[in-house]
Amino acid sequence: MLFIFLIYFVISKFKTNYDSFNINPQKKEISLKNVIIKTLGFTYLNPHVYSDTVFFLGNFSKNFLITQKYYFGIGASIASLLFFFSLGYLSKLSSKYLKSKKTWIIVNIFIITFMSILAFYVLLDILNLKNHIF
Repeated sequence: MLFIFLIYFVISKFKTNYDSFNINPQKKEISLKNVIIKTLGFTYLNPHVYSDTVFFLGNFSKNFLITQKYYFGIGASIASLLFFFSLGYLSKLSSKYLKSKKTWIIVNIFIITFMSILAFYVLLDILNLKNHIF
C-alpha cells in the first residue's frame, strides 16, 4: 500500500501544471487567533502528518530490536525538530527565490527523485530483496 501511495505521489508531481503558477505578493494583516487556528489545522488535519509518522517511520523500524526502536524514535524526533525549525527560519531567506516558476520546477525534480528512491527502497523491502542487493 505504501509503495502504491509513493508511486501515485511521484506521478502527481510529474503532472504538476506550471501554467497557472501565481503567487500573491500582497501582504495582509493576520490576527494571532487566525495564525493559531491555521497552525493547528495544518498540523492536526494534515493527512501527511499521520502517513509520515505511522506508515514511513513505522515501516522502516518494524524489523528493529526494541532498543534500536527507541534510538530510532529519538533520532527521528531530533531530525524532525531540526528540520522544521530550519524550514521555518530559512523560509524568510528563501522566499524571494520561491516566487520563481523555475525554482518550483527544481523543487519538484528533487521531490520526484527523492520519493522515487524511497519507493524503490520500499519495493525492495516488500520483495525482501533489500538484503541481497545492499
